[in-house]
Parts: sequence; structure tokens; C-alpha cells
Amino acid sequence: MSSVPTPSAYNPDDLNVLSLSPVSLVGWIFIAFVGVVVPWAVLRNRDGALAMASIPLQDRFVAMLIPQLFLGALAVGTGYVEEVGLFPPRWPSLTSWGAGVAFMVVALLLIRPYWRRSVEQHKPAWRLFAPTNDREGRMWIALSLAAGVAEELVWRGVLPALLLLLTGSLIASIVLSVVSFALAHAIQGARSVLAIGTIAAAFHALVWLSGSLYVAMTVHFIYDVIAGFTYAKFARDLGLLRPEGWAAPAPAADALP
Repeated sequence: MSSVPTPSAYNPDDLNVLSLSPVSLVGWIFIAFVGVVVPWAVLRNRDGALAMASIPLQDRFVAMLIPQLFLGALAVGTGYVEEVGLFPPRWPSLTSWGAGVAFMVVALLLIRPYWRRSVEQHKPAWRLFAPTNDREGRMWIALSLAAGVAEELVWRGVLPALLLLLTGSLIASIVLSVVSFALAHAIQGARSVLAIGTIAAAFHALVWLSGSLYVAMTVHFIYDVIAGFTYAKFARDLGLLRPEGWAAPAPAADALP
């Protein structure tokens, strides 16, 4: 374990320890895996991942949950080695929670029309997230919780803290983390990468404002839950979702723009 605590990615007062806090081998492995391997794997295997959209959520639940649990455990382990403070005892202020609510409301208002167009245009990616029955609804809530916690630990917690150590620049560490996060979600389509990057930047702002990951985790979790159930509602409204499941198979991935 490093002898000098790793500075928080959002605490300028800790910048004076940069020269004394080299990233360990564990930290380098984490940066390489999350910053390079994960985005590369998503881009390389996008068609295969989209093919999973035709599989009922209850049959791919474990396959979707395991990566989130692995990323979360990897972040906690790396954070422990690098002494990144991921779970501070201080609870966020009411102002921070208010900012989280405001962000979520604005984001949902802006993104909701895009969700509907995705369903109307029969893009396959949304089927990955829409539960078709009560059981799958419970599974989606569990997946959303895992993603909300794990992805914030990785992309708003450990990764920007380590990148700050390497670059000495808060802006650079956030930009690189945003790019990594957006590319890691490229399965949702090239056009959505920019939107996801914008959302990621807003999550970083919530972390900076609140001084911890708690608000971002909560907003991320609720946002994902709403996204899944909203996709399902649009599918029902358009006759694409029936009690027994999807009314039609997902289009081929190569039909995407």
C-alpha cells in the first residue's frame, strides 16, 4: 500500500502531495483495464452484445450483473491499495441532494424524446434495458443498483483520482474519465456516446459539489431504473411489448446507422 494517501480527484488542497504519491502497479493495471481494455472490448464486441437484446432479461441477468460486480470490486480493491477515499463519513448536504434532483429532472426531460425515438425506430439497444414483466422489473432494479454503485466507484471515484496523480490536472483527469465512460457505453449507439459523455460530466459535477459519490450513485441508480421502465412503457404503447414478451424480434445490429 502506498505510504502517502492518494488525493481526491476533486480536492485541490491535496495537489501538493502529487509528487510524493506515485501510482502503484495495481493502479496502473486499473487505469489500463478501465481506460483502455473495457472501452476497446465494448467497441469490438458491440454486435455480439446487441444480439443479447433478443434474449429475455431473466436469461441474461447474471451475464449483465457479473461485470458490474467485478468492476465494483476492482474499484474498491484498487481504491484500498491506492488509499482513495471512496466512502467518506460525511453525508452530502441538502444543497447537493437538491442539485442531484434538479440534474435528474432536466436530464430525463431532455432524454425522454430520444428514448421514444429509439423504440419507434426499432433500434435494438433499448431492448437490453426494458423489463417485460414483474420479475424482470425486479431484476432491472437490481442491475440498476449495481451499475449505479459500481460505475460511480470506477469512473467518478478511482479512475479520476489516479489520472489526477498522473496528469496533475483536474480537468484532464475528468475529461479522460468521461471519454472512457462514454466509450464503455458505446453499445447504445454512436450518437448516444456524446449524450452519455455529457451525463458523465454532470455526474462529475455532482461529485465535486457534494464531496462524495453518494449523490451521483443515487441519481445514477434512479436514472437507470426510470430508463428501463420508460423504454418498456413506450414499447407497450407502440404494441411492441405483450405480457408474454416482445411482439417482434430485434432488428439485426448491422441495420443500425
